[in-house]
Amino acid sequence: MVNYNITKKKNNDHTSFTVDTKAETAQKTQENETISLENNYLVLHNNYILAYTPEGCILNNENPTEDDRNISAKEKAEDLKRNFYRDFLTKHYKNLVILTAAGTSLGNGGKTREGLWEDCSDEIKIIEKLIPEIKQRDFYRDKNIEMLLSYIINYEKINDLLKKDNNILRKNIEEKIAQSCKLSLSPRSVHKDFIYKITARKNNDPRIQLFTTNYDTLFEQASGETGFVIIDGFSFTEPRTFSGNWFDLDIVNRENTRLKQEESFISKVFHLYKLHGSLNWTKSNNMIIQKNDPSEPLIIYPADEKYENSFEQPYFEMMSRFQQALRKENTLLIVIGFSFQDKHIKNAMIEAVEQNRGFQLLILNYSPEKNGTNLEFLEQFFSDIDKFKVKRGVTIIFESFEEFVKNYPENGSYSIREEGEKD
Repeated sequence: MVNYNITKKKNNDHTSFTVDTKAETAQKTQENETISLENNYLVLHNNYILAYTPEGCILNNENPTEDDRNISAKEKAEDLKRNFYRDFLTKHYKNLVILTAAGTSLGNGGKTREGLWEDCSDEIKIIEKLIPEIKQRDFYRDKNIEMLLSYIINYEKINDLLKKDNNILRKNIEEKIAQSCKLSLSPRSVHKDFIYKITARKNNDPRIQLFTTNYDTLFEQASGETGFVIIDGFSFTEPRTFSGNWFDLDIVNRENTRLKQEESFISKVFHLYKLHGSLNWTKSNNMIIQKNDPSEPLIIYPADEKYENSFEQPYFEMMSRFQQALRKENTLLIVIGFSFQDKHIKNAMIEAVEQNRGFQLLILNYSPEKNGTNLEFLEQFFSDIDKFKVKRGVTIIFESFEEFVKNYPENGSYSIREEGEKD
């Protein structure tokens, strides 16, 4: 049997994880060679650690019991992960909350921060000519579009000579970012399957609350193609105007309600909260309205001032609802494609983990730039990161959004797919 020693290394604030084998690899050990596990971790949950290496599958630092099948270590680990999904995700959680971010749009043409930097390369070159020293900044080398915008905003405040020019350039970058986020739902997208699976619950359970930091309208498009009704804080009359009160209303079947003397909630309804705004939001006559392709969409662009903007409407209402959702008993929050770099959102999750004993947090963590695994910005969710021990109520799964949806167990008893629709 091969024994494994898992260790953590830090270099320039980047955390990497390696595993050393101590049997059958003595020569490698002497040469200080290690096997990288940056793309081989699958599940971290309480005392449950599932991973694999070329040498074998690892479950809680041991090899699982052998079976008769002639399968690879990866296939064995994937089987164990599926079993974990069935055990964990088929439990009944009274409140199911979802938080999605850029990672859910990547497979549909969405962009990472680095991708947005590349899209804005022409605008950035013009800024380089005006402010040559910008090339010496860390955020320039890291291609951090958020820090670039923050730098330009601060530069405007202290330099009146270039303020006008920078304001134009800043606007050009913001327009390019908005343009890059205009996505059309692909036939291969998993958004529709995801909505079907998470809403396969009893009709009298609380509505699914789906929060997103994305500007795009992929979930709205998926809902429209599958006949779902979205309660999103906007009225059902034209023009669709925003008021937080709309989140407190629901849709029921009045005929069934009279027959059963109880509320009869219709299926295919969920709540959608867009924490950073949306490409189809705008302001008109001091009202916040929904409009197709507005010239000035109401969104919080990636910059330091987004924390100040989050205290304005409609963002304040969205964030308040998120905090309220995490304080309820028997709540599961599934986080997908979120980088954990928005401190106000991250802090709400940390508070829930530490204060709400009836709260479960499932983090779907996947970084295509780092071969799958990335624990940067997640250290506060570990009770002992050296031993890979997460805090009570925390689960981390390393998988892409597409694979997660594919393997998410759907409750067949409450499935509301139409005849002929495929998973």
